Amino acid sequence: MPSLLEGLVEKKTLAIFTILIKNHSKLFHLNSLAAAAKVPVSSTARIIKGLVKHNFASEIKIGKISVYKLADNQKIKKITGVL
Repeated sequence: MPSLLEGLVEKKTLAIFTILIKNHSKLFHLNSLAAAAKVPVSSTARIIKGLVKHNFASEIKIGKISVYKLADNQKIKKITGVL
């Protein structure tokens, strides 16, 4: 999958998106997502905010904690169907 989007999407964004796609049903805390993607936490926070804004990822609030997962919508189904 990464090779299809390489050059089109920033390397760090692609790393985070790849982790979300490979683990589509898993919930990630910001720190665990950053560690899995090998991207700094501050960059991960910026990137995941954009992915949530554009409906590529979902944010779930549990008390004061936010967890993230791959969104479940038509946009994602089309992307994963192409990949």
